[in-house]
Amino acid sequence: MNKNLATFLEKSEEKAFSKEHRKRLKFNMGKYHTKVAIGKQQFENLEQARQLAKNIKAHTINNLPDLLEAFEAKFTARGGKVIWAEDIAEAQAAITKIMEEKAAKVVVKSKSMITEEIQLNQLLENQGIEVLETDLGEFIVQVKGEAPYHIVTPAMHLSKEDIAELFHEKFQTPPDASPEALTAYVRQVLRERFTQADIGISGGNFLLADTGSMVLVENEGNGRLTTTLPKTHIAIIGIEKMIPSIEDLDLFLPLLATFGTGQNTTVYNT
Repeated sequence: MNKNLATFLEKSEEKAFSKEHRKRLKFNMGKYHTKVAIGKQQFENLEQARQLAKNIKAHTINNLPDLLEAFEAKFTARGGKVIWAEDIAEAQAAITKIMEEKAAKVVVKSKSMITEEIQLNQLLENQGIEVLETDLGEFIVQVKGEAPYHIVTPAMHLSKEDIAELFHEKFQTPPDASPEALTAYVRQVLRERFTQADIGISGGNFLLADTGSMVLVENEGNGRLTTTLPKTHIAIIGIEKMIPSIEDLDLFLPLLATFGTGQNTTVYNT
């Protein structure tokens, strides 16, 4: 049997039969469903809003080549540079080239789940570059040496006690530190690294064809710091994030917030 397959089967069986693990997931999923149910109440006609969003995305797909070209022209005119990558190898090569040109030593990341698809952290670390996740959940799993557990809530499989124990082991924080105290500690650590970073890397939630803009939504404020404090910002965004106009955001932003985290809108929309 393949070694990776054997390891997967062993670990998946362990998790599947762990009552404590299932308990944590059930608790966190329950909180999510409760929040989403509340968030949906902001819509007078939710199904109509979803259908309208579906129609806009269908129009986008049908006109994607033209919209991509329009975005590139506007983005370039505003001082940005668009690099197209068809696969992991091309994306990694383009990013490596930028790292070499900027002589990067420290990289901070935010809203960058897409980089898991191109194994970016491993690539940069193999080049001797320090990579720091700045979303709280991703920071936690990075410290633990794990991949994100979930695309929205990367550390949903960990309890507050697990995290307190992890931070005590890695950073010598009090073993009974509260979530608020641990968050304050992480904020202090990250603030220092933001000012030292050579490059900030982010994902993106939307690309706007008519303005040549990218949209980043988040709740922690680290996205803005990642994209503004380092001298160079790299945004890694799939073409499926394209929408035709900035005017479409009044529909898509509430839908994203509601189904992502159960909010009416996210705290920071950039």
